[in-house]
Amino acid sequence: MSWIIVGVVAAILVANLFKLMPRGRIMHIQRLREEARKLGFRVERQLQADHNPLLEHCVGYRKSLTRCPMSKEFSCQRTESGWTWLLGSPESSGAQPVLDALPEGIRRIDRQSFSVLVFWIEPQTLEPLMELDKALALLPEATQP
Repeated sequence: MSWIIVGVVAAILVANLFKLMPRGRIMHIQRLREEARKLGFRVERQLQADHNPLLEHCVGYRKSLTRCPMSKEFSCQRTESGWTWLLGSPESSGAQPVLDALPEGIRRIDRQSFSVLVFWIEPQTLEPLMELDKALALLPEATQP
């Protein structure tokens, strides 16, 4: 009889441990963010004060870059009709090649003096992360004075 009680208690403990372990999408997000950290990104949550319906469910990935002049800073948001410029212009920033190379999941990109911040819905695979890294590699060249 005591072995049955021990078996039931052990089964309950094992079941509770399985509930605590990450599954499917959570494990993928952990792998994606770890790979992003290896590429030099910092993951940032969207602030409630900066609520924007187009950025709903998006996560920010920030990457430090070489300094660019203020005249080369820009901010763009992707809409159904294409990129909407919130700050700067394609001519002044030289960012059009970067925008063309960005993966589809990118909803917004903000180039600031020492960094770039992109908002996107985290993808199902790692390939868009690699595409993002390659596209952002064009930024220092595109933003030189």
